[in-house]
Amino acid sequence: MTASSSDSNIVSPPVDVDNQQPAPRRIVSLLPSITEILSSIGVADQIVGITHECDYPPEALEGAEVVTTSEISPYTMSQEEIHKIVCTSLRNGDSLYGINAKALQSVNPDIVFTQSLCDVCAVSYPVVLETCAKIVGGPLTKEGIGPKVISMEPTNLADVLTTIRVAANALDRPEFAETVISQIENDLDTIRNAVDTLPKPKVAFMEWHSPIFTGGHWIPDMVEIAGGEYEMCNSGDRSVAMTSEEFSKLNPEVIIVGPCGFSLEPTIRDTLKMYKKDWWRALKAVKDERVYCVDGNS
Repeated sequence: MTASSSDSNIVSPPVDVDNQQPAPRRIVSLLPSITEILSSIGVADQIVGITHECDYPPEALEGAEVVTTSEISPYTMSQEEIHKIVCTSLRNGDSLYGINAKALQSVNPDIVFTQSLCDVCAVSYPVVLETCAKIVGGPLTKEGIGPKVISMEPTNLADVLTTIRVAANALDRPEFAETVISQIENDLDTIRNAVDTLPKPKVAFMEWHSPIFTGGHWIPDMVEIAGGEYEMCNSGDRSVAMTSEEFSKLNPEVIIVGPCGFSLEPTIRDTLKMYKKDWWRALKAVKDERVYCVDGNS
C-alpha cells in the first residue's frame, strides 16, 4: 500500500478572487505528524482543531481547539495496562480515541486530515466519518456541504514524503510540498554521506517495552539511512510483538527505544526498569552502554 488519500467528499478549495490564491481554510488535524506536515507547507494559522497529543509546532497550537479524547495516558498508566486496553479495544472493534463532537462542531472545519493506517495511533477512520456526518453535516449528507475528509496512509519513508504532497494538493499548495520534500531529501543525503564509510552496527528499535514491539513501517528506512543494519523487519512491515528470547537472539549492538506516543521522560522511566532483567543486562548493546531513548512523540 502506498501513501494515498481517501476523499469522502470532493470539493474544490475556495479561491480569493482578488489575488487568485486559495482562500484560508478551516483545518482539523487528527494526528500530531499531520499537524507538523500542515505547518511545514505554511498553513499552521489555518488549523482550527488538533488532537490531545499535538504538541508542535507552537504556531499550530495557538488558538486551535482540542477535538479528541483518549482512554489511555503514558503519564498515569503502565505499558502493561495500556497494552491490555489496546488489545481489548481492538478485539471488540472499539476505538481507543474519540472525538469531542461539540468541539468539532464549534470549530466548523471544511477539511479534516486523519489516518486509517493504525487504530492504535489515532481516532479510527470510521469514527471520523461517522462524527463528521452526524455533527457537522459531513460527507454522508445529500447536500455535500460537510468537510472533506482526507486519510493519510504511509507505510514507509517514501510514502511519508508523499503524504506531504497529498496534503499540499488538497489545499491547492503543491509548490510548497516540493520545497519541503526537496529539503528533507537533501538532509537525508547529508546523513547518508556522513555515515557512508563508517561501520554498520546491528540496530534494534523498540516501539514498546512490555511486550516488546519491533519498530516497523518507516523505522527500517530511517535506521538504514543513519548507517545501521536492521533485521527486526522490512521496510513497510507493521510493528509486531516479539519475546525476550527472540530479542536476546538478535543481540543488537545498538538499541533505540521510542515507545509510540511516549515523550522522553516516560520512555527513560520505563527503559530503566528493563535493567532489572537478567536477559537485558546480558545484551551486547547494554553492556557497551549503547542504549538510547528517543521522544516517541517527535
